[in-house]
Amino acid sequence: MRPLRIESRVTREQDGAGAGGVADGRHSSSRVVRQPGRWPRLAAIVAALGLVAGAAALLVLGTGEPDQAGEPPGDPRVAYLEAVQQLGFARSFAYRGSVHAAGPSALRPGPSVATDVTVEGAVRLPQSITRDVAVDDRGGAAETVTSGSTVWSRNASSIDGLENAAWEIVGPSRSRDGGYPGRLGAALVVDVLRSAGDRHRDGTDAGGRPVLRATVPPDDRDERYGDTLDGADVRVTLDEAGDIAHVVLTSAEPEPRLVLQLDIVRLGDPGTIEPTDVAIPARRTVPTDVLSAAGVEPVEVGTLPPGWALTDATVTPGRSLQPCRWLSLEYRDLRAVSGRSLQLGVTSAACGAVPDRVRSAPFRVGPFSGWIDAWSLGAVGAVSDGTTYVSFTSGLPADELAALLASLRPFDPAGGSAAA
Repeated sequence: MRPLRIESRVTREQDGAGAGGVADGRHSSSRVVRQPGRWPRLAAIVAALGLVAGAAALLVLGTGEPDQAGEPPGDPRVAYLEAVQQLGFARSFAYRGSVHAAGPSALRPGPSVATDVTVEGAVRLPQSITRDVAVDDRGGAAETVTSGSTVWSRNASSIDGLENAAWEIVGPSRSRDGGYPGRLGAALVVDVLRSAGDRHRDGTDAGGRPVLRATVPPDDRDERYGDTLDGADVRVTLDEAGDIAHVVLTSAEPEPRLVLQLDIVRLGDPGTIEPTDVAIPARRTVPTDVLSAAGVEPVEVGTLPPGWALTDATVTPGRSLQPCRWLSLEYRDLRAVSGRSLQLGVTSAACGAVPDRVRSAPFRVGPFSGWIDAWSLGAVGAVSDGTTYVSFTSGLPADELAALLASLRPFDPAGGSAAA
């Protein structure tokens, strides 16, 4: 199992003056200093009086400095909003800390090894992908990966044992209204923080860092984090740049069912989630025996561009009266915010006969032929080699899409797509 490397290596840019300028005051001068004459002395007196008046005005209006040591200047509501926005704009982050969870929830999907665990994990927000490793006080470990509404998990008696543990598909996970939430796990923390109101200062932590506090409203707007967090208490600790360094999320019951205490690290590091982190559980849980029994010889994209990953793989029954099975495959560029994706639907040629499309262009890739509708925002189409039918939808230009589909090969649940 690839270890989670979530150590924080944050460097800050030095002030421009200190990096070669003279702002630090440690410079010499060859000026000849003379005693001022009458008019310069008078000007100095007037300037001094102005400084006194200015100081008095600052006492009345305030300087913009923190009211108390360590607290951010200005409106705490603005500081909170900017910190949460920056967490979202960063697109990825890692975390470590502890969790108390009395039961599963959208924030803690999948099986649990214990009520109280220590956790390490990572989040990739644009694709709503998370990876979480939880360890109890006896050493038992559980790894959970989410991609959108799909959940995979594996358990072992120790964290070292996870490497050889079998993956199981746990989701997709339904929200309380029966729909499918767009994201799960720690990716939802950003949504929870964004929804919280009554934002105010709450002093400083032991290290003197400012703490802001807020309250999560009822989930009436279908935020998809569920009733567990109605009225939950939120505390965020800011670092010197105003970014969120620590989050405490506590549900509102007298004995909280959910308490998350997380340090946020590696903010903005795209390497927090690697393609194999999600591709391995996705392909290892495909029931190829079910597909074979339905007469499906599944295929997959054999060559992916760097940074791309198989982000979902599920088998579903068809909508026709035939005993059809479909393998749905989703590929995404983990470096992109949106648009760089490919969805495939794979079934037998009998279950997905390619119809004649008068308004569509003929399309051929390798032994597969069919049709394609291409436009500026992507393409949709379907091809077949007489045995396997493949439908596709993508936001890629037609030439890039054709290059990917030209590498179609038999699906290998134990293997992986090669980078170009």
